[in-house]
Amino acid sequence: MRMILHTLQKDIRRLWPVTAITWVMLGVLSGFDRWRADWTASPTEGWLTMLLTMAFALVAALAVLEEPLVGDSNFWTTRPHRWPELFAAKLAFVALAIHLPSLIADAYVVAARGFFPFAYLGPLLWKQFLFFAAVVLPAMAVASLIRSFTHFVILMFAIAGGITILNGGFQIQSLYLLPGIAVRQGMIRILVALAALAVVWLQYSRRRVIPSRVIAAGAMLAAASIYLWLPARAEYELVSRPTLETLRVAFRNSPSADYPGVAFGRAAQQVALLPIEIAPAAPGQILRDAFADVEVVGPGGAHLQSGRPSPNRPFEKIDLMAYPLAWTPGSPESDYYAQCNWLVLSFSSPAWERVKNARVRVRGAVAFDIVRRGQAVGLSLQEPTDASGVGRCSAAQVEDPYSRNMFKIFCESPREIPAAYVTLRHAASGREWVQHLNSSRTYRQGPDATWLSPLNRAQTFFHMTDSSESDPGSRWLVPASFLPSAQLEITPEYITGRALATFDFGEVSLVLLR
Repeated sequence: MRMILHTLQKDIRRLWPVTAITWVMLGVLSGFDRWRADWTASPTEGWLTMLLTMAFALVAALAVLEEPLVGDSNFWTTRPHRWPELFAAKLAFVALAIHLPSLIADAYVVAARGFFPFAYLGPLLWKQFLFFAAVVLPAMAVASLIRSFTHFVILMFAIAGGITILNGGFQIQSLYLLPGIAVRQGMIRILVALAALAVVWLQYSRRRVIPSRVIAAGAMLAAASIYLWLPARAEYELVSRPTLETLRVAFRNSPSADYPGVAFGRAAQQVALLPIEIAPAAPGQILRDAFADVEVVGPGGAHLQSGRPSPNRPFEKIDLMAYPLAWTPGSPESDYYAQCNWLVLSFSSPAWERVKNARVRVRGAVAFDIVRRGQAVGLSLQEPTDASGVGRCSAAQVEDPYSRNMFKIFCESPREIPAAYVTLRHAASGREWVQHLNSSRTYRQGPDATWLSPLNRAQTFFHMTDSSESDPGSRWLVPASFLPSAQLEITPEYITGRALATFDFGEVSLVLLR
């Protein structure tokens, strides 16, 4: 214990200027976070989040490099340092310099937004644990593999550059991103944390540099491979085994030899609509379509595999896109999110020339989220409402950058906010409008990272109009005169399982309808 306190005191004395700078950055970031009432962070807050994350990693590395582990001529090796005491001193320093200030800042933000911090101590501590496993421990592991702080900075920028390339830059919010079900992220986090733990143990207990570097390099390559090439279908296969045999996707009507796919031209592409039906695992089960992985085999060996635009490959040509569509012509707006009943195949013009007016075989898989609908909670239009299972929600009239009136619903909570849809209902006219949380966002230039924030936020908007007419082209607009007498409610949806259904529709004809 005496050696632990001695080493800790020495690290604090030598590293307090650098640590103080990170505390100033943390205070500024907390100030921005305390006042933010939007899902999207400002570019300033996004940059501060990224820079502060890097600064915390630098502080952890500096603490390790006070007693370098690479080489056999370091002065500290002549002192009576036992490796458990030395490592315990480093853990104590990062706890005092990084995690304790961060926890205090999180408690300040949570309290400033109207929440009692001690009631959410579990989520706040879990956030610190995740940050330690994903950032601080890997930084300490990397620092234990190099000789100097200069080498660490160079290596950190190389890693940051690689992450930026994999993400396609800072603007990673895309309508075409594959659905995240935490499997890919969880695998990467566990892999990185275990590799970092192995490196730290080998270096502090054995000082085996070469094996440790091999472990670190292998973990980084494996993490990049998982991020780039793990199919979304494989993620659902890992978590949907119990429902593979009970969920079925088939044609709504049995296809015959001359069954056509309803297709129509649109700009430079053609879209085919295949009518399908879903047989859920249980009667009345609610399914939300996640994605479709479709293969189309045409005449003469023509083969098309569906894909999606990638943020890090923005100019890649996509010959086929496929997605389920939950919509029935003439259905009311409240039924828009019902079970999907169409499989949409969108072909590029060159790809369509290879399959048009021909018999093609359509097969693949469709992934679904199985959800449970929670109790609807009424929201006040005048003051914030504590919506059970969602968080604290408020409603306000705002203006977009073009001064158009909008009605904004904003929810925040220290706990995770589930998917939910918001219904605005006007009883006198019999009209209602439905939006999903986070179905719209405020677009800004620059990074908008918020992983250091202790709060989860979600929002949606209703577009307002001064007219009360309800012609088909303006039914999505909410008359401003309806607001004083309208009712607002939010209905959460909790994901209770995942399902992956494979299908083979056999051969069908895709005929372009003029």
